[in-house]
Amino acid sequence: MAAWRWYAALGLGAVAVGGFLPVMARQGLYTLVGVAAAVAVSAGVRRHRPAERRSWNLFAAALWCSVGAAALYAFQLVLMGRLTFPAWKDVPFLASYLLMALGTLGWVRPDPARPRAERFIDSGIVASGVAALSWTFVVHPLVFERRLDAGHLASHLTYITIDLILVVLTARMIFTAAVRSPAHTLVSLALATVITGDVVYYTAVAWTGGTSGDSLSTVLYLCAYTLIGTAALHPSMAGAAGRPERSQHVIPRHRVHVYSVLALVGPAVAITMLLAARPLPSRWWVIVPLATSVVTSVLLIARLSQLVRFANRRVLELDAHAVALGEALREQDTLRQQLTHRALHDALTGLGNRALLQERLEHALTRTSAAHGLLLLDLDGFKDVNDSYGHPAGDALLIEVAVRLVGVVRVSDTLVRLGGDEFAVLMEDADAEQVAAAGRRIIDELGRPVTAHERELTVTASVGSLLFAAPTTPSEALRNADLALYAAKAAGKNQLAAYEERLASERSEHLRIAADLRRAIAAEEFAVNYQPVVDLATGRVTAVEALLRWNRDGVAVPPLDFIPVAEQYGLIVPIGTWVLRRACRDVRTWYERFGIAVTVNVSGRQLREAGFAQTVIGALRDAGLPGAALIMEITETVLVSAGSGPHPAGSGADDVTALLTRLRAEGVRVAVDDFGTGYSSLAYLRHLPVDILKIDRAFTPGGGMAEELAFTRAIVELGNSLRLSSIAEAVETPEQAERLRQLDCPQAQGFHFSRPLPAADLDEVLTASGGVLRGATPSAAAGAA
Repeated sequence: MAAWRWYAALGLGAVAVGGFLPVMARQGLYTLVGVAAAVAVSAGVRRHRPAERRSWNLFAAALWCSVGAAALYAFQLVLMGRLTFPAWKDVPFLASYLLMALGTLGWVRPDPARPRAERFIDSGIVASGVAALSWTFVVHPLVFERRLDAGHLASHLTYITIDLILVVLTARMIFTAAVRSPAHTLVSLALATVITGDVVYYTAVAWTGGTSGDSLSTVLYLCAYTLIGTAALHPSMAGAAGRPERSQHVIPRHRVHVYSVLALVGPAVAITMLLAARPLPSRWWVIVPLATSVVTSVLLIARLSQLVRFANRRVLELDAHAVALGEALREQDTLRQQLTHRALHDALTGLGNRALLQERLEHALTRTSAAHGLLLLDLDGFKDVNDSYGHPAGDALLIEVAVRLVGVVRVSDTLVRLGGDEFAVLMEDADAEQVAAAGRRIIDELGRPVTAHERELTVTASVGSLLFAAPTTPSEALRNADLALYAAKAAGKNQLAAYEERLASERSEHLRIAADLRRAIAAEEFAVNYQPVVDLATGRVTAVEALLRWNRDGVAVPPLDFIPVAEQYGLIVPIGTWVLRRACRDVRTWYERFGIAVTVNVSGRQLREAGFAQTVIGALRDAGLPGAALIMEITETVLVSAGSGPHPAGSGADDVTALLTRLRAEGVRVAVDDFGTGYSSLAYLRHLPVDILKIDRAFTPGGGMAEELAFTRAIVELGNSLRLSSIAEAVETPEQAERLRQLDCPQAQGFHFSRPLPAADLDEVLTASGGVLRGATPSAAAGAA
């Protein structure tokens, strides 16, 4: 059981028997309880260490003064047999009251922002009502009826005045304390009990002239001491005193009832006296209650003025808050509109974005009876602009493209930028002819040169079109339009392609092929066949071309069917690396025996891979081959994009040139595949590190026509003049081989010499022939088949 509970139980037990004891025993008990209370306060301060100790120390000092006064009272009563007024006991008693008043005053720390007069208005109202009652039932009888001597009267009036001050301070403490803890409640009850004890004692003196109220007042004093000691021992005493006062602008309802009663006390007492007392004992009997009622009224008016000021201030604050709230709501609405605009529009071009297109598509598809058009377009070669001239030039180009698109679409159309260089146009209520016409206008408009960052740029656009209606979903419409865009780019770019059902089936097939390719890469399901390259003068095999083969679920897949898919999905990089390593391993024996090199096709995507040169060098070293054993075949398109002219530093073209130069320094040779089909300009041959020209099958002479021979002769002579070796492809007959010898073409490959063979079969052919192939023999042809 907590200490404060034990103390409260013992103290209340003493209170219960205190009223039945004789005078001296009662005084002894009074002294004992007072000492215990003082000790309890000191112990509570040491144990709980309150932040504000001043009030508690003053209460302890008041208790010790009260104990001293009780001792002096007992001493004087025993020694003299009676009490005189004033007596020595009054000095410590008065000091006890003053110390208690100071402790009560310091219980609540004043708020500097609050006017001093406002702090005591509520307690003044209470004191005014109490003063009216005290005057009527205590003070007036003492002054005008008891006929007390000056000493007695002065002593009683002094205590009554101090009690009235204590009422004011106690009321203030109760009304304005910010913390309502158990310790606060116990101290408030103790102070109220002390005041009540004095009221009981002086009421008895005033009406009976004796000490009949001593027993009851002593019980109340003992109860007050016990309450103060209990409060000091309670744990909540640590934070009860010294807190800032709490301003109460609005009066609680229960206090309004109390004020109403107190406001009526003075007039009620005065009226009662006038009606009941004939004649009046004195004129002051009525005047003082009326005066206190006037004081109460003034204080109530002051309190009301406080409420009015507070209400006016709150009205002004609420008006200001209302204005601020209205402004905030307007700003919020503006911000919401801005955020909505930003969420639905592209920051660079000011056009709508993908979210806006999604919203408009959903709205358009709610109209089930209407047909709509969707155009997807992107710029051909936009990446080259960014790489060559930087992103500021690319951004300027996109802005100019957006301006031009705004000029060619209808006002009712939705024009958006989907991201990067991709745009879309939604044409609601449109037919196929209108959609196609809009696509052609876009291609024509964007085909004109654009000036961006003081540079004249020429870009083209590929456009995919779709005519759709409900129940198509927005995602289906975007997917199908994207398929049409892909078809336009595959058709050579700067094209308009409309969506067809076959595009979806082709895309599905591409996805299936891509998935199977990933599985085939992991399981190494590919194979490499080799086709010899023959010196036409001697028949010696100088090289073999590595050709990739893939059996998909036991069915051979033509390279033209899966190589483009591998390029599109980036799978050509791991596949090409595997072919390179396998070819280097297979050709090692042939290189050592016959000096045969291996030709490996390399895609543009592989050339753009970081570390590709190291991959090539690593494959050669792992196979134990020199660089001269490897020929890299690169398409004419890739080489022209790298060598068509000077490029800004750091561009992709410079990277390709540097890569080829590094590999040639290792002895690797570079061959241009399908030469003659890419570009009419041949100036790039002077700038790029090229060793071999592989003449496309379209220029291999067949029927002996003069035109065919002229083209072939021109290519061979060009290669000879640039000190480049030439290789003719697709040589299938002895006549073709003979014509090429006559044209001084040094090398050729084709079915006339050998079909592509697995490494083991080709090894048998080379071993049997000693590395020399004059032409296809029946056995060789049969073995190749």
